[in-house]
Amino acid sequence: MGKQKNNYLDIKTLDELSAAIHRSRARIEAQGESVQAGLANVQEFYTPRNLALSGVQKFALDHHLYTIGINAVRSLRKLLEK
Repeated sequence: MGKQKNNYLDIKTLDELSAAIHRSRARIEAQGESVQAGLANVQEFYTPRNLALSGVQKFALDHHLYTIGINAVRSLRKLLEK
């Protein structure tokens, strides 16, 4: 990794310093808002209901329950068609 450019080397006056501090605070605040929004999205996605549903779906796929169910419906249909 190369060296990061220091954005504050060109600051010569108190006004330039104040402006740089203001920009840094605004950037930090924006990052905080982004983190909060991301956390809210995670909390919405990982609800107990979604976690349980995901677990049931994984269990069904791992144990071929969908295939068993489809085969059972086919067999039942054949029996009913006779």
